[in-house]
Amino acid sequence: MTAQELKTAARKFGADLVGIASIDALRYLPAEINPLSIHSRAKSVIVLGRKVLRGALRGYEQGNEFDNSYPQFGLYTMEDNFLAKTTYDVTIWVERQGFEAVPLFAYDTPGQPVGVPVAADKPAPNVILPYRLLAQAAGLGETGLSGLFLTPEFGPRQRFAMLVSDAGLEADEPFSPWICKGCNACVAGCPLGALDDSKSQPGGLAGYQSRVAARDNSLCRRCRNGAIQTNEGRFNTVDRMAAACNRACIAALEERGILKEKFATPFRQTVAWERDFFGNPVSDATRQGRIS
Repeated sequence: MTAQELKTAARKFGADLVGIASIDALRYLPAEINPLSIHSRAKSVIVLGRKVLRGALRGYEQGNEFDNSYPQFGLYTMEDNFLAKTTYDVTIWVERQGFEAVPLFAYDTPGQPVGVPVAADKPAPNVILPYRLLAQAAGLGETGLSGLFLTPEFGPRQRFAMLVSDAGLEADEPFSPWICKGCNACVAGCPLGALDDSKSQPGGLAGYQSRVAARDNSLCRRCRNGAIQTNEGRFNTVDRMAAACNRACIAALEERGILKEKFATPFRQTVAWERDFFGNPVSDATRQGRIS
């Protein structure tokens, strides 16, 4: 099994993105987030991505449809069915080649220890891998100022899964950041001021880091501008794919013309709508005062 054979199979099974990270690039990670804690003989991490449909975000961008298209085709059904099926099929294919692969969802949360370590030298379960670091190590993209992951193909419009494998595959070069230019569209686009560029910190894979704004998750949890508070199955995290900050990022990247996927019409077709903490519309005067 070669890296190219794997990538061809993954795309056949529906992957829009596929990259391979060498375990050597990830050995520095603490045991609590290290792939070797899950598979002690791992040699590679295969990162699979499926794009979030641009059209699934249209209702949120226009502010007139919130409960049908994006929550299903961009989040729950997309992850639990479409991406899961691709990941399962690729895992079956890898194991048919005689190698083991551990399929994992890319949960957007720190580790969730639910018990005591099974041995003195092991971390407490559950180990949850930092998918953004692994996707960057696999050459797929970078973490943007907003803290969300960006790829040259789709900007922030994708979701990932991972396979931790004992197959020694040729790895991709880690991604050197160039997509996010710190335009601050995401910061200015948040009506609640949850992103603070003045308190940004380096983020991403060691040696390939970019600037990531500080984020107040308590404000994101109160967002009425497209953020979705998930359930316990997703660790009660806040999904920001359809939120004002991320939609502003999509619009800004498309305006720069750098994304590989092109469209006949611009993503942002009207002035962005905004709501305050209570869900009330933000006036034009208030919006202009904040931006200026």
